[in-house]
Amino acid sequence: MLNLWLPFIVNRIRILSISKNFDYMIVCLKYSFWNRNPDKSVWGGAITSSIDPFFQILMKQILLRKGIETNFYSKSINIKFIKKVTSDLKLKFVIKPEQIDEVQKILLENGKYSGWYYIDGTDLENNICVKGEVEIFLSLR
Repeated sequence: MLNLWLPFIVNRIRILSISKNFDYMIVCLKYSFWNRNPDKSVWGGAITSSIDPFFQILMKQILLRKGIETNFYSKSINIKFIKKVTSDLKLKFVIKPEQIDEVQKILLENGKYSGWYYIDGTDLENNICVKGEVEIFLSLR
């Protein structure tokens, strides 16, 4: 369903796969005329959009499966552009079991959670082009 969301379509963001337990997701930012700048590299805003929502979406789904309903958003995002992105950009979002345990514990104790998650974006030749960090915020409903 998320692949049909207009901001993803416009920015050429496509979810390629999601694990059944929502701890792993692969996303592709497709290089296109619609998301490249005059220098023929991908706009930073498109890259940011491809990193922004996914850690909290995964975590929300993981917690829902445990019967915990949450509100969520990105509290902060930092992106370091390592190399010009001139091809598709692949992003692998991974949430580790110990992160899930920590989030669940803090949420149930405090009613809210905030924490940082890290990701690398690679081009078609597997070069790291982007290093991102997202601070997610979750609160109990």
